[in-house]
This record gives sequence, C-alpha cells and structure tokens, in this order.
Amino acid sequence: MLNGPKRLRVPIVALAVVTLLFLLYHALPIDQLKSLGWSSGSELEKPIRRKIWQTTKLSPMSLEERDRKNLEKWDEMNPAWRHEVLTDGGCDEYVRDRFAERPEIVNVFTGLKDNILRADLIRYLVLLGDGGIYSDIDTESLKPIDEWIPPEYRDVTNAVVGVEYDTFGQDPAPALLIVQFVNWTIMAKRGHPLMDLTVRNAIGAIRALAEKQQVPLGQIQANFNDVLASTGPARLTTSTFEYLSEVTGTNVSWVDVTGLTVPKLIHDVLILPVTAFGNGQRHSNAGTPEDPTALVHHLFSGSWKTGSHAFKAMAPTENQGATP
Repeated sequence: MLNGPKRLRVPIVALAVVTLLFLLYHALPIDQLKSLGWSSGSELEKPIRRKIWQTTKLSPMSLEERDRKNLEKWDEMNPAWRHEVLTDGGCDEYVRDRFAERPEIVNVFTGLKDNILRADLIRYLVLLGDGGIYSDIDTESLKPIDEWIPPEYRDVTNAVVGVEYDTFGQDPAPALLIVQFVNWTIMAKRGHPLMDLTVRNAIGAIRALAEKQQVPLGQIQANFNDVLASTGPARLTTSTFEYLSEVTGTNVSWVDVTGLTVPKLIHDVLILPVTAFGNGQRHSNAGTPEDPTALVHHLFSGSWKTGSHAFKAMAPTENQGATP
C-alpha cells in the first residue's frame, strides 16, 4: 500500500505540467511565448522552404512576353526551388485552406474587393502559411536565391527584407517614411512572427479603413496613401521595426538601417542594402541591375497606381511611424 501513492504522483505531476504547457501555448501569443523561452522546435529551426511565390490576376499564359520570360528566368536560375503562381481565384482557395482555423484572416481577405489591398495581403499570407520567397510578377531574378544570404548569416536568418528608399535622415515627402523596405520581394520562414505581426497589423488597418469610410470590406475605396500605410511597404516597414524592437528590447528604427552598404542582421531578420532589391532607382544611392550585389530587379509596372490608387500627398498618419 505504501507504493501506491508514490506510483500515482508521477502521472499526476506529468499531467499537470502537460496541461499547464497546453494552456500557455493556446492562451499566449507567440511573442509572449518566446519571451518566456518557449520554442516551437519546428519551422524556425528548419531552413527556409525552397518555394517561390508569385501572383497574377489571370493565368500566367495571359502575361505579357516580358513578364513570361521573367517568370521562366526565376525557374532557370533557381531549379531547386518550387515555383507557385496564384491567380485571384487561387488566392481565395489558398487562404480558405491554409487559414481555416483563423477566420479573422479568411473573412477579411475573401471580403475584400480592392485588388491592391488583396495583392499586398496575400504576399504576407503565403509566407506566413508556407514560407519561402515572394516576388512580384514584374520582377527579374538576377542572382540565385541560394546566394542571397551571406554564408555567415545563413544559420541565423529567418527572414529577409530589403531597403526600397533611404532619405538618410532627411524629412521625406508627406505620408512617406524616412527609410522604407520593399514589399515586392520578401523572404521568410513559415510561421515567422514578423509575417504574423504584419498580417495582424494589416487586417487591423483594413478594418479601420472600412470603419472610417463606414462601408463593408468589399466597398473600401483605398487611395495611394491608404494602400501604402495599411497593407503596402510602409506597413511591412513599421511592422518590421515593431517586431525587432519587441524581440531585442530596444527601439529599432530607421536610424539602425539608414545608409546600409552591406547586409545587416538584427536579431533573426537580415536587412539588405537598397541595391539588392531596389537597384535601378534614381535615388537612395541605388546601384544598377548590373551591380554585383543586385539580387532582384523590379520593373515597376505600376499599373495599380492609377484611378483611386493614384498618388496624392497627404499628412502622415500615426500608423506610418516616420520617426524613431
């Protein structure tokens, strides 16, 4: 009889520990779990998935010849990478399937009718749901993806972003940031907290936009600045600074990335100089596409910057965060 209670203590204690961990895992967001030393032991410990994601409104066969050739070049330059091109309908199917347990994502994405807000949001979602790299259909692969991350950073990099423009501390035009990252090309591991934060921030901004206009999601009229701040590159930039500030316990801002000439690792995010993804631009000391550090060339089709999306300067808003 004396051995009975002793044999029961181990299962009871083990059950209590498992129950506590289960409750912690499901009750706390990922950033708080990581602050407690929690590690999922899954995707962030694996190499970045070799998947190239791109989107097009219709079938890839309907693309202009230049875009079709660039599509093929991504495959030719990266033969070990799986290449997926989603159409509009495919995007809805992907979101419903991959995020079935997150209805707030499914409802917002499928409820949107604005093609530009959807196009921005899906790039973060495919990286969150599957990982790999996303690149706009009007981009050209200049270097194999396997060469993007310098050898000294390969084992510690979980996400990659690149500078789009840099005002070097000067006041930018209204509604613009001092330093901004591109969102036409992004790399991240599946489930990375940066992508999760960007998605959550973007969804919040989209809902706020609908509330401000007092319309359903499907009737949002987004101008250039609305797109930039809610789902566009400004959203990715401010979310990146927010994520890095949280995980490092410091105030990470444009001050930490201005004037970059070589890649810089902050925590687990590798930030590339402007020439990597923003080459060919006539500002920010960007190099040419022929520069040996150029990785992707953006052709700036810019077909979305027309109509209601046309640029119209306006005062900065709080969620654009232009200063450190």
